[in-house]
Amino acid sequence: MSKFSQNSEQAKLSKTKLRLIQATLESLMAEGIDGCSVRKISERAKVSTGLINYHYPTISHLVADAYTHLSLRFLNSAIELSEPYKDDPRRQVKVFLSAIFAEDIMQRNVLRAWVVFWGLIDVTPEMQDAHKDSNKAFNAYLKSIFEALGTDSAALSPKMAANGLSAMIDGLWLEWCLQTDSFTCVDCIQICEHWVDSLQQAKKTTG
Repeated sequence: MSKFSQNSEQAKLSKTKLRLIQATLESLMAEGIDGCSVRKISERAKVSTGLINYHYPTISHLVADAYTHLSLRFLNSAIELSEPYKDDPRRQVKVFLSAIFAEDIMQRNVLRAWVVFWGLIDVTPEMQDAHKDSNKAFNAYLKSIFEALGTDSAALSPKMAANGLSAMIDGLWLEWCLQTDSFTCVDCIQICEHWVDSLQQAKKTTG
């Protein structure tokens, strides 16, 4: 497993917590913010609300766990597919992007859950911490790719390039969610690839 994935905490999750997390994701994907309630989640999980309260002090803690679980699942899948190409970083980034914009991710209901998560980041410290940790892992892997690509320059370091690509991915996810017929998964990949190539070209030009 790549050093950039963070499975240690996820591996500690009990079967009950995983069940509650899955029910939370299903609730958010089906109803958006309206699905973010202990009652609705307990109904989907087919458990009592007391069981949720036993495992999580607040609904925010449960939603934060769901956010971490989903984001690391996507990240780990993309890493698993792209890591074998680390000797060819340009191919690596293409495979990574193909995984990030895969059809199982580019689903309206999946991105509906992301919109809820993003909306809660500024509201609860639990979501802030979850976002910080998952974003750190995501950007660390992208940074390693940009370092291998040799895009470092005075204008844009690998760290900043990683931040930029991460923001671009989030923006394309959000825009696609708001208007699914605006562009395709292939378009998203090509947009990101073009930006990566432009950084490489800029590096060659500036020497």
